[in-house]
Amino acid sequence: MTTAHQAEASRPVHGARAAELIARELPDAVLRRGVAYGEETVWIARERLVEVCTLLRDHADGRYRIPLHVTAVDWPDREPEEPRFDVVYQLRSLQHNDTCRLIVRVPEDDPSVPSLEKVFAGMDWHEREAYDLLGITFTGHHDLRRLLLPADWEGHPLRKDYVSFGEPVAFTHNLEWALPEQERPRDLPGETR
Repeated sequence: MTTAHQAEASRPVHGARAAELIARELPDAVLRRGVAYGEETVWIARERLVEVCTLLRDHADGRYRIPLHVTAVDWPDREPEEPRFDVVYQLRSLQHNDTCRLIVRVPEDDPSVPSLEKVFAGMDWHEREAYDLLGITFTGHHDLRRLLLPADWEGHPLRKDYVSFGEPVAFTHNLEWALPEQERPRDLPGETR
């Protein structure tokens, strides 16, 4: 093992504290655990989200009291039996100098999770943003409405199947369809240019 690998292996894994706490106190809420890039992620059951986050906030081994963000990831190409969306939470414990990541998988036909605004007051706008841009409904939220887009906006622009309007933006990988032939630069690298 190289020195760099030894140093990486000796570093504490962010989120391991939270993962161990959840696994010990609410083992049936954990669907899966995984470590990547020095961070542990815990996939939890949707119906146990509030209970898990309350445990992380209140337990002496947790004290994850700062919600850093909540967002969602759209996976439209997943197998049909797999949920389309991952709702991702990042929480911070100042007391233990740790962050944890929780993921709740939700299906396309019911893209909803329980609201955490009663657990973390700071979740209010985070949840509204995820609702606005990705269409995730946070049940129990006191004022779930659009935050960034006008109230009459149709659709959710961060979904991968969202049809945008206007002209395409030209990048080096899409010049063939984004620009008319006479406007394409001739001196770019690549086989088709």
